[in-house]
Amino acid sequence: MKLLSIFIGIAFTFLSGQDRSLIFTTGSPEGTEGHSIQWDGSSGNAIADRFHVSANMVLEALKIYATAPSGAGNARVVLHSDSGGVPGEEIHSWDIDIASATHGANYFLIITTDLCIFLDEANYYWLAVYAADAASDITWIYSNNATFTYTSSDDQGDSWNTATVGQCGALSVYTEYIYEPEESSGSEGDINGDGATNVLDVVVLANAVLNGTPLLNGDINGDGQLNVLDIVSLVNIILNGAPPVQLPTWEYVDLNMNSPYFGEMIGPDTFNNEIAIYYFGKAG
Repeated sequence: MKLLSIFIGIAFTFLSGQDRSLIFTTGSPEGTEGHSIQWDGSSGNAIADRFHVSANMVLEALKIYATAPSGAGNARVVLHSDSGGVPGEEIHSWDIDIASATHGANYFLIITTDLCIFLDEANYYWLAVYAADAASDITWIYSNNATFTYTSSDDQGDSWNTATVGQCGALSVYTEYIYEPEESSGSEGDINGDGATNVLDVVVLANAVLNGTPLLNGDINGDGQLNVLDIVSLVNIILNGAPPVQLPTWEYVDLNMNSPYFGEMIGPDTFNNEIAIYYFGKAG
């Protein structure tokens, strides 16, 4: 069978339980007014939005609504950690020419799937926009309501004002949930924990069933009960081997513009019986 590795971008699907999804968005802005960001070569300002990560994630994409009124819009976009309620250490930065990178709806998209930027659960992060040179005049368009936390700097990020709630810069953050499988104490059906599944495990399980003794890993068939059906399941494992692991399946929008499936909902089942290997995520 032909080996094929397919790289699929992130899902543009909003799920309340952060899972390869849109985890933060201010919504599409209603106009083109916004925060003016400039730098004269010696001093300048910056704006930063705050967002929260509730689970271990990998950053997939950033969508920022901005314009360059004067025609020059070289921006430096920076992801910061949180430091006492304001932007702290720089995690990663991107140099963006807003004047040429914007789409028709006044936004530009930063794809981060090749960078393996990890975001830790239960933490705040900040996304800041700076002017990269004295010629640039950037407008980070306002969010469509005044319920988001943001902050500003008057010295190119050397210090930050106290965070406030209001109309932040319009932003969307997309991430991928880090799948962490449950740890196994041993091979399937290894009741006594000796690293092997054999008749000794059957003896231990049978004694537990006969005596009504609780056995933490004795529910072989997963029905929530400890009985003779678990003994039968264990014997089948010994005779025929453990059943194949059923991996989770899903469907998300393909963001890879070079993919023949770009813009379509796809997942592992899309490629059943066609490939030996598929890869969803990033190269990190």
